[in-house]
Amino acid sequence: MSENNFTALKSKNNIKQQRQNKHMFNLQEYIKSTKVFVIFSFVVAMIMPILAPYLKSVGFSDVTLSLLFAIFPLAAIIISPIIGKISDEIGRNKIIFIGIVIEIAALILYGLGLNTWTIVIARIFDAIAGIILGVLALAKVEDHLSNKSRGKFAGISLSIQSAAGMIAPLIGGFLADYFFIKAPFILGIVILGILLFMIKEPKRKKQKTKISKKDFNWLSEIKEFLSYKKLRGMAILGFVFNTMNPAIVLFLPILITEYMGLSYFHVGLAYAALSAAHILQFIFGKWADRSAYKVIMIGSIISGTCAILIGRSFTFTLLLIVLFIRGIGNSMWNVSAWTLMSKIGEKIKLEGEIVGSYLSITKFGSLISYLASGFIVAMFGIRNLFAVTGTIIVIGAAIAFFFLKE
Repeated sequence: MSENNFTALKSKNNIKQQRQNKHMFNLQEYIKSTKVFVIFSFVVAMIMPILAPYLKSVGFSDVTLSLLFAIFPLAAIIISPIIGKISDEIGRNKIIFIGIVIEIAALILYGLGLNTWTIVIARIFDAIAGIILGVLALAKVEDHLSNKSRGKFAGISLSIQSAAGMIAPLIGGFLADYFFIKAPFILGIVILGILLFMIKEPKRKKQKTKISKKDFNWLSEIKEFLSYKKLRGMAILGFVFNTMNPAIVLFLPILITEYMGLSYFHVGLAYAALSAAHILQFIFGKWADRSAYKVIMIGSIISGTCAILIGRSFTFTLLLIVLFIRGIGNSMWNVSAWTLMSKIGEKIKLEGEIVGSYLSITKFGSLISYLASGFIVAMFGIRNLFAVTGTIIVIGAAIAFFFLKE
């Protein structure tokens, strides 16, 4: 072998090794980011079955609870695009660390439950932390993926998260039933405390970053988001899907514990049924790589139709079946929606900003619904709330189709 050929072969092997090292680095970062995403989601899902019944047990009415829970989307509207933009500037890890600390503070305040203001502050903290992790955790996962496999690997992360989300409500309900109702808050604080040490990184040389007033101009970020046709369709769908939040987060546990007379563990079973099909997101992610908008539309119709049927489920068995089928629709919608937006964000180099702006827009639906749902329940009952919000999702999907179709 000549010296030139040997040099060329050595150079080729070096390039190959560099590519392999780069791939391993991305894989390691992908796994690490998925761990943060899953563990935080586990804690949130664990307290979900008991939060609304717990707050109602200390004296809050349905209307007051609805207004208290409206704090979350209100904060999201303002904070989401700002968080996304700043994370693009200074890095996601720093913001995620802060978000976990804030969530720990929220859980402590929930557990104290001293008065209305304590709960209000807890809801604000919970909102800020949820938005930070909601905006950045999945975005950080997708940072390490190529466009060809984006849906597939995002689907794997979401499937693992869903497996945790299926187990967590059962654990939360069990702890509340067999120990005391504040036990899930205590366990959540411990888990998040451990997570802080997991994501702590060695100190690196500080990079100079410039954060301008423009980074805090959330209206301009939203205008830019809406300038893309497909993202306008996503804004419509995200808006109508979020109108369902009060029904699922706030009134589903009350429906099971008060209307059906069942335990917190049964609430956990209901959330587990809703989350079970989300394990299939790695499959739906592959479909989304081929045609994201088709998967989005099918999932939206399934989800909206089943939302209507939740209110017509008068036995717990039927309720579990309807929730499971709705979970299939939700999982199809979820992974395909993130895949579509991530591809657009990667193309224009503003992935964090797009995710943040999307969450800000969609939380308007959640905010309006929280403000109205308590009064709807007071006048027409919990079951009719599910019928109203499910119908809104189906209508929204029909409108969004004209923006998303290729």
